[in-house]
Amino acid sequence: MSQVTTREKVLVIGDDTRSFLATVRSLGRQGIEVHVAPFDFRAPALASRYIHATHFLPYYLDGGQAWRDAMEALLREHQFALVIPCDERGLLPLCLHRDMLSTLTALAIPSPEALDIYFDKVRTRALAQACDVPVAGGRLLAPGDSVDSIVADVGLPVVVKEPMSYALPELYVRTSTRIVADRAALAAWLARHDHASGPILLEQMFPGYGAGVSVLCHEGEVLQAFEHHRAHELNGSGYYRKSAPLDPGRVAAVERMVRASRYTGLAMFEFKIDPASGGWILIEVNARPWGSLPLPVSIGVDFPYRLFQLLARGQKTAPVDYPAGRYCRNLVPDMWQARSAAAGLARQPARLAAHCVGWAWNFHRVLLGRERNDTLVLDDPRPGLQELRELFTARFGAAREHAGNGLQQRLAELVAKANGRRIEVLFVCQGNINRSSYAELKSSQLFSPNLHFSSAGMLPRNQRGSPAVAIGAAARHGVNMAGHRSRHASAELLENADLVIAFDRINLDAIAARYPTLRQRIYLLGEAAPTQGADAQIRDPEGRDETTFLSTYQRIDACLAVLAQAAPAPLLQKSSPC
Repeated sequence: MSQVTTREKVLVIGDDTRSFLATVRSLGRQGIEVHVAPFDFRAPALASRYIHATHFLPYYLDGGQAWRDAMEALLREHQFALVIPCDERGLLPLCLHRDMLSTLTALAIPSPEALDIYFDKVRTRALAQACDVPVAGGRLLAPGDSVDSIVADVGLPVVVKEPMSYALPELYVRTSTRIVADRAALAAWLARHDHASGPILLEQMFPGYGAGVSVLCHEGEVLQAFEHHRAHELNGSGYYRKSAPLDPGRVAAVERMVRASRYTGLAMFEFKIDPASGGWILIEVNARPWGSLPLPVSIGVDFPYRLFQLLARGQKTAPVDYPAGRYCRNLVPDMWQARSAAAGLARQPARLAAHCVGWAWNFHRVLLGRERNDTLVLDDPRPGLQELRELFTARFGAAREHAGNGLQQRLAELVAKANGRRIEVLFVCQGNINRSSYAELKSSQLFSPNLHFSSAGMLPRNQRGSPAVAIGAAARHGVNMAGHRSRHASAELLENADLVIAFDRINLDAIAARYPTLRQRIYLLGEAAPTQGADAQIRDPEGRDETTFLSTYQRIDACLAVLAQAAPAPLLQKSSPC
């Protein structure tokens, strides 16, 4: 009798073309069956030939019960050997439910102790100082701080950081780090800042360029280390990196922190190096697969597969050497970064020319065999080709914008076929606090109960109230939004709606990214009454003044009036002003 062999399976959570795609390719090349759970179902990385199956996981909202049920069912069905999250949106829910989920599979997540340290910049900084690792000068913002006290202690410019990039319950909202350049900007920031929102870390600016020491660790021991430096950098980020020899001082610093935290897994320790003095500081730690991962994988330091060997098979692998001076580029964001840098040099023609020539000249390394691309590789070209297609075509070229009176016609068709059944109409915008919420409540004033209106937002955030400016503007249009609370546009809501009406291209893109099969069913409300130039978009007034909100609501009213006129008389409220 022939023996049947079963391929080992891995679930990778994410969808980016850097850490996620590098992980998928690494494991797929080793014959492992790779399943994925993305957030964006149109992401170029999903075109990889190494993906065996794609699965849908709901967002982690309202305690995460729907997410937990779906994850548990997925793990029981497929018996994965390992689950690898590639960013915090996938990692933090796994950490919350590690006790239950770890009985079903191995999880590539930090221990609770390491999670507390490395996902909190304040605690990371404290561990670094305890391990004699250099960090930028700085301190926490104090309740009584003024411009003078901050400048005296930290200086200018000052780097303002929230301790966590992602945190529950706002898991899908990334916090930002900002650089405050002068006293006026600092005064303005202090005036806006809500001191009750949580701790803020203030740090001195440190000159230099970004670098990283990436490691695979087991119970506080570094099994493999790799160093890279950014070759291009703008505003603290870079998409063109080169391999560099391991610096003994930085490696020793990483080893001390890893040992103190008894860390197991992958991590990238981000540093900043001052080329003038040779000094360096630790910036932060990414305790998960990181953005520059394609570079080490491309030159033989196969971190994802060795992580699989460690966590799924219990195998500790020996360190490998790697060549220095090898480059890897994430082409599309590097192009946009180069363009942004060029725009800043528009009035300096000599520097602009040098910048453009230097950027183009760097591509000679491709011909020399010293540069690889993050996405476009010979054994798996489709993600890179799709990314290039998206660069040169409109993002919504495949998403239909119904022309003319298509929305009115669709509504009439639904009414004709209803046979007394209530028609469900769902308005969808981004946050469900400004446009869709207003349209829902206004429509309920215009149409009979045979048409039932509801609203939702594509952002995975629930129970948010509308801002005061929206409530005030809506009241002037006869709509009370004070009691409204937002909800996410789930698959169930969208699929159960007879008619889905969005407001702009951003909404269309968000729906198509999360629910690709539904994109052809979506109409824009502005199609009912396009403005001059046939613009069917009603743009988000978020962050604008009351005049903008009033204008937005006036436009929504005009569109609803057209729809009301197109609807059969029995469906109109008798008191309808339309």
